[in-house]
Amino acid sequence: MWCLQSAPAEPSVSNMWATVFLATLTLSVLDYTSGTVQVSGDLEPYDLLFDNAVEAYYKQDWLSVILHMERALKHKSMVRKVRTECRLACANHTAFEEAMPGVGAPIPGTGAVEDLGFFQKVLKRAECVSSCESEKLGPPSLHKVGDDVELEFKKRTPYNYLQVAYFKINKLDKAVAAANTFYVANPDHLEMRQNLEYYSLMAGVKEEDFKDLEARAHMAEFLEGKKLYSADEFASAIDHFEAAVEEYFTADAECRVLCEGAYDYDGYNYMEYKADLFQSISGKYHYLHILNCKQNCAVELASVVGRDKPFENFLPSHFNYLQFSYYNSEQYEKAIESAKTYLLFHPEDEVMKQNLAYYSVVLGEDKAADISASEVVQQYIKKSLLEKELLYFGYEIFGVTFVDPDTWTPEDVMPKKLRDKQKADRERAARITEEIGNLMKEIETLVEEKSKESSDVAMIIKDEPNKASSDKGVFDDVTVTMTSAALNGSQRVLLDGVITDDECRELLRLSSAAAQKGDGYRGQQNPHSPSEMFQGVTVLKALQLGQEGVFPLKSARLFFDLSEKVQKVVESYFSLESPLYFSYSHLVCRSAIEEKQDEREDMSHPVHADNCLLISEHNECIKEPPAYTHRDYSAILYLNDDFEGGDFIFTELDAKTVTAVVKPQCGRVVAFGAGKENPHGVRAVTKGQRCAIALWFTLDPKHNEKERIQAEELLKMLYSPVNEDFQQTEKDSHADTNSEPQGTEPSRTAKQDEAEKPKEETRTSAEEQTDSKDVKNEAQAKAKAGDKPGKTATQTKKDQIEAILVT
Repeated sequence: MWCLQSAPAEPSVSNMWATVFLATLTLSVLDYTSGTVQVSGDLEPYDLLFDNAVEAYYKQDWLSVILHMERALKHKSMVRKVRTECRLACANHTAFEEAMPGVGAPIPGTGAVEDLGFFQKVLKRAECVSSCESEKLGPPSLHKVGDDVELEFKKRTPYNYLQVAYFKINKLDKAVAAANTFYVANPDHLEMRQNLEYYSLMAGVKEEDFKDLEARAHMAEFLEGKKLYSADEFASAIDHFEAAVEEYFTADAECRVLCEGAYDYDGYNYMEYKADLFQSISGKYHYLHILNCKQNCAVELASVVGRDKPFENFLPSHFNYLQFSYYNSEQYEKAIESAKTYLLFHPEDEVMKQNLAYYSVVLGEDKAADISASEVVQQYIKKSLLEKELLYFGYEIFGVTFVDPDTWTPEDVMPKKLRDKQKADRERAARITEEIGNLMKEIETLVEEKSKESSDVAMIIKDEPNKASSDKGVFDDVTVTMTSAALNGSQRVLLDGVITDDECRELLRLSSAAAQKGDGYRGQQNPHSPSEMFQGVTVLKALQLGQEGVFPLKSARLFFDLSEKVQKVVESYFSLESPLYFSYSHLVCRSAIEEKQDEREDMSHPVHADNCLLISEHNECIKEPPAYTHRDYSAILYLNDDFEGGDFIFTELDAKTVTAVVKPQCGRVVAFGAGKENPHGVRAVTKGQRCAIALWFTLDPKHNEKERIQAEELLKMLYSPVNEDFQQTEKDSHADTNSEPQGTEPSRTAKQDEAEKPKEETRTSAEEQTDSKDVKNEAQAKAKAGDKPGKTATQTKKDQIEAILVT
């Protein structure tokens, strides 16, 4: 609509008049209190106010724009709040379970008199709601708004107009807040993004001005709790998660009661409507529509504007976060209550059951037995399950479709006939997907073969004109197998012959002896897929283990030297004028877990970019924290090919369209720019173990890898003249005994065999995972269940960082 291109124009009215106007505006329309909404004066229809504001905008009457648009927003909020309060109040005043004189509790179906008593309650509630809303809002038709205007408010269009108007009168704090509120719901709006960038450079604009004026209380508390939780600030996180739970049930009650509004019978008018009394009240029409709406409140409350998908497992995840936060705060009673509450949703969750067992041992099992799950949640689940049963009944009998929004619903709630039908549908969809997948693989193979034919296959790097003469020795036997053009992108190259087969074998032996499960992911053994186990070791750790004699020191030195070689190859191939510095170096192995490969659909490493946050739904990659924005180039040196799956892929920004496929093999390197031009991922490893050295480089010396510097210092010490005799002795000793060392499983120490402390559960979703936490109290007794508590996995900022960490 409007894009800031220059400094703010001189305001058309004085700042003093604008300030007085705004102060008056806040008092002139509504009186909001923490209790019942009070209306002062007539409540104008908000669609009319919106139209008046738009008309004033084109007349450049900025104060009128603000007056009408702010009133439109407040009046819309008022209408919603009044309707909510009226319906909740009338439900409480005319509860069906109350006894009636001479009738008792009016239960329909028990007799003619009881039927009359029930319908009397229905009529009284209808009269109560009608009177309450008419008294506070006026006639129902007054606030009936068209779909087009509703859509504008849903898109937050009023804030687009407001940010311009506030800017024009030089109220930058309000302009920024309005602009940010609009942008949160419209992240692909390029002009608004430019506006926000411009605002951020203006004098007087503060970071706290960038707020979301439409943020919902329960979601704001939840997101703040997650932020603190990821920072290990558990005590502070507890307050926000508890507040989020309280606000959630408040919002849920409002959402549910607003479902009890008018219903359009698919375009039928009254004369054409043929349903009888009980059909219209209950099954086939209105009531099932209301129940469906109430069930979908779970989706509504788990959604964030601007985000493509709602948070999965949203309400249960609150108690998952809480149980681990209370554990870390040593509040075992509350940890037990939260764990038991979570198990109401997922009673078969093994990690949570282990956590509960551990908490019970620490507190005392007698005390733990007296602690109950949240009563509010028990009632919520009871009510929700009954609604689901009714909806499935309507689905089966009347054919009114119901899609359950919850992942925690017990299987037996759905009728067996429907379960069988859905199973058959899933199997048919799986077959179709498999056939499409096989066809796509054939197409990819043809494209790859065609690309290879058109590329300069086996071009020797050392013969390229841009190579520095001082690097000639580095490029012996290294060939360019595929250029950027052959890989259908830019800043990409595929190299072969970078290291020898013997060097691959030696590094694989090093990995077997030194790689630790979950290294680089705070101990998470399955950071990207529950179907694979992850192991890794850094250069510094390898050198330290070599120094301790766990394996030959020369193997660790080879790891260091070969990573340096890859650095020089990348520098030279891309003809960089500035040197590359290591940002992170990691020898990584991914192993398929055999029993978890059936019907697997996930990837070994989801598609991502290395220095920006990939938002595939909008074909964008945002270069800002928590992404590693300092990374400039990446390279992967493969060590083996004796496994199934594990192909490296480049994609478009949509993370779906594959542009190139790389099959790992010993000595092969894929190198590429780390930005949005190269989204990439790893397909599932379905059998065996895939090992590689992953390297990330930066042009900024400030981000030079600290471990690398320490490794260099350690090498200087180990290979100094003082140690030459020792090094020679070591080489001689290994010449006979370790000329062909075999990889063996290192023996476990007593410390490794100790019971594990509370660990984080790895329940994953499309948008979110959480990282593992180290826990306190190492000397505590282990729980009867054997393992100790774990933290649940929901998408956190730390996960976004770690999702980029290892390719």
